[in-house]
Amino acid sequence: MMNIQDAKDHIKDAIEAYMSKDDAGNYLIPRARQRPIMVLGAPGLGKTAIMSQIAAELDLGYVSYTITHHTRQSAIGLPMIEKEVYGGYECTVTRYTMSEIITSVYDAIYNGGKKEGILFIDEINCVSETLAPAMLDLLQNKKFGPHLIPDGWVLVAAGNPPEFNDSARDFDVATLDRVRIIEVEPDTDVWLRYAMSTSINDSITYYLKVKPQNLLKIERTVDGIHFVTPRAWEDLSVVLNEYEGKGVWASINVITQYVRDPDIAAEFNKYREFYRKYREDYNSDAILAGSFSVGPNTMSAEGRLAVISILVGRLNSEAGRGLALEYAIEHLESNEGMTINEAKKRLNLNMTVEERAGLQFMIRCMTELRTMDELRTELTETRNDFEKHVKNAMEFAKSTFGTGPETVSLLTGLISCYSIVMFSRPGGNIYQYNDELLSEGRNRRIRSMMEGSQ
Repeated sequence: MMNIQDAKDHIKDAIEAYMSKDDAGNYLIPRARQRPIMVLGAPGLGKTAIMSQIAAELDLGYVSYTITHHTRQSAIGLPMIEKEVYGGYECTVTRYTMSEIITSVYDAIYNGGKKEGILFIDEINCVSETLAPAMLDLLQNKKFGPHLIPDGWVLVAAGNPPEFNDSARDFDVATLDRVRIIEVEPDTDVWLRYAMSTSINDSITYYLKVKPQNLLKIERTVDGIHFVTPRAWEDLSVVLNEYEGKGVWASINVITQYVRDPDIAAEFNKYREFYRKYREDYNSDAILAGSFSVGPNTMSAEGRLAVISILVGRLNSEAGRGLALEYAIEHLESNEGMTINEAKKRLNLNMTVEERAGLQFMIRCMTELRTMDELRTELTETRNDFEKHVKNAMEFAKSTFGTGPETVSLLTGLISCYSIVMFSRPGGNIYQYNDELLSEGRNRRIRSMMEGSQ
């Protein structure tokens, strides 16, 4: 078993190994030995999401299909009658048109200009009886009917274990002996790191820090199946962000449309109200501006965590906007003359989350007819403000909590955010507080160990 981040790294390493070539351009691992990769895990863990990320990061083509949406004919191809001569006799034979899925791979090669890529087949162990033999043939021989997956394209499949999906089936030993199986389990710490890089609603990350066991829960009760998944939290986040952007506070009725466990939904709603109270009582704008008056620390443990989550969320959003601006400047400089329509077409390509955010920001800048001088000035001001805000947040924590666990938690929360680390100046405030607080903690532990050994 491994978490989704470890699974992503493992798959990425395997694909890079499959793509390695000798000096003559031959694959070091021949096609016959490039075992398909099968990822098994509960629904909503991010199995599908990591595949497009891997393709974007490795600059590979990418084609994705949920196989349960297909019939045998669309997967294998339609039969057609042809005439052939065998042994001097003309015979009527059955051929098949090109598989829709294999056709999509060739279309991706032609349209994207990438001869190597990933073919991802989701829900592979949940197909109908008529399609099951074709899936076994796919895994064993890397083909749909008579049509082979092109060389240079790696097959990755995903599915749910039978305990999570009544229609899931087990594969026989002969098939399992031809694939690489990766079993994925939920890991809230890993998901929270992902959440901080994708603007998941702050109240959700706060709640799951307090109740990490509720990232994924599937339970059969007398009232039916009660469940919540990482996908549900992420989809709920999109709605909450949209509502809050319009000044609307979503009700429990909205939450229960995504969190299908009534106890967890009710509990999350209470924590969300609690989180809103602390967001109002501890004005993050004033804290980041350095103008918040620090009073006696009477907060509960959950209240302290709420304030820390608020500050991390604010700084992470600020850094994300700064990175998008930086990306827009770099690409406007390297793609001089690109039209808005050409830039919008690029949004249809597979790319990383950071690249997509930067491209969308670039399109907005082009639409607003902003000059490069304006953008560079804004970037400088944004980075200067960000560095000041990091300092003010850390000094607020030190004044309120001292240099104890809460302040260290704020620092480690900031360091765990990709956008914050990437947007911070080398040697800037993040690095200085890291040296001050984390190094000090290591030195204390060393001194304690030395004293204990005497």
